[in-house]
Amino acid sequence: MDTLNIEIIGLNTESRRLLENNVCTAVAKLGVPAKVNCNSDLGEINRRRLRCTPALIVNGQIICQGKILASKQIQSLLLESIG
Repeated sequence: MDTLNIEIIGLNTESRRLLENNVCTAVAKLGVPAKVNCNSDLGEINRRRLRCTPALIVNGQIICQGKILASKQIQSLLLESIG
């Protein structure tokens, strides 16, 4: 199984930290290999033309923007990404 590349992009806010926590919980529960990276650089937010943050990106595909997904929702999305 390939390693999932997961990015959480957004300013260092409570929302971004909650999403990060939920992502880490989802990855741990699934037991899948994943690299989780958080980026709070405003330039990166603008470069990717994100409308709102936090944003969850899996393997280069934007999964959601401006939402704090629950761990179970993230697990489902990650399973779809694994295919």
